[in-house]
Amino acid sequence: MTTKAGLIGILSGILATLILVYPLAINKSYSWIVAGAAGAALVVAVGGFLAARWSGSVERNRCAALGSLAGGLAGTLVFCWLGAAQAGLLVIESKPHAAFEAVTVVIRQTQTVFLVCFVGGILLGAIAGWLAHPRRGKGTDQFDKSAPQMALNASITALPACVVAATAFAALNAYMVYDTHGSRQDLSLGVPLLLVLISHSALLLVVPHEARQAEHRCGMDEVKMAAYVGIAAAPVLAFLLFLADGALLTRPLILGALLVEAVSSVRALQHLLGSILPGRTAFPTPQNSDEQAQAALFGSIAESHAPRLVVLCLGCGMMMVLPFHVTVVATLVNLASFLVATNGHFPIPAGGVAYNLYLFQFLVSSGLMVTASAILIGIYMLYLYVGRWFKRRASRTALIR
Repeated sequence: MTTKAGLIGILSGILATLILVYPLAINKSYSWIVAGAAGAALVVAVGGFLAARWSGSVERNRCAALGSLAGGLAGTLVFCWLGAAQAGLLVIESKPHAAFEAVTVVIRQTQTVFLVCFVGGILLGAIAGWLAHPRRGKGTDQFDKSAPQMALNASITALPACVVAATAFAALNAYMVYDTHGSRQDLSLGVPLLLVLISHSALLLVVPHEARQAEHRCGMDEVKMAAYVGIAAAPVLAFLLFLADGALLTRPLILGALLVEAVSSVRALQHLLGSILPGRTAFPTPQNSDEQAQAALFGSIAESHAPRLVVLCLGCGMMMVLPFHVTVVATLVNLASFLVATNGHFPIPAGGVAYNLYLFQFLVSSGLMVTASAILIGIYMLYLYVGRWFKRRASRTALIR
């Protein structure tokens, strides 16, 4: 279900971006911008509706969740491909008069545009997904366990990626933002922390569901790894933020987010102790040393299908890159373009507009996603090949015995 919703989200993001290209990058008249925004919003909403319907879910809450997934992904892609550049151009047009002011405005404007795209996409997709519920009859959802387990693997990837992105943004805040008197200007970590909280919440929803769906010991081991990621998220985030800038831990926003994270980590520990470990012991243990080695080193990857692994790697590659891009890379690209446009002079000289910013943001974001996905595909294809070789070797050894 998650894979289908993600595919719809990607297609919706592509179409919404194409709709917005002319009004934002070419015409720029108010009427065209309004029409383009309305058309893009409609595409995202329809995408959320289709994601819920195509998934085949008969549960209203899951329909809304799948719609919000598709809408949030579509909104994020619109930001990466078009919205981030638009934020940078708005900063250039605002003509800040000092370097520290420029950095502050770039970060604030980039985060604001991202929130509009991301939160707007989630809300539109959730409403459309909720409306897509069939309403006829009752029942429970049936899951295709041969499909790529995107929800589990993407959530395992997204949470560490969001923690790294929040830490990188904290370091950016600590070393780049100074006023004319040499005092550091503390900028909000709201967006990076929001992504951490959302990804952690998604992981907590996925873990108990996957624990109930597990059919063998190796499957439960994957769920156990997800629980470990959830348990480690809060202490690792606190430690990394302390290393990046210890003063952040005195701010109410940071402390509140870390408290919520601590509760989430405790909840993940409860899932581990209450259902995952007891459920794992209920499955049979591998009998000989070769089977034990295969289970420990390769899990069930030898039974995987290469095309499904490729789809899984594409989704995880996007989840690996997107948090870092929307919080750090997009900001740095906008800041670099701003400095190029000004030639180091404030205020901005006439005509100093970075016309190639749209193309640059598109190439950077797309390049990162393609590179991360390609690396994961290469690693997993090698892992699949070695896992199958090890399984054949273990089978031949068992026959000889």
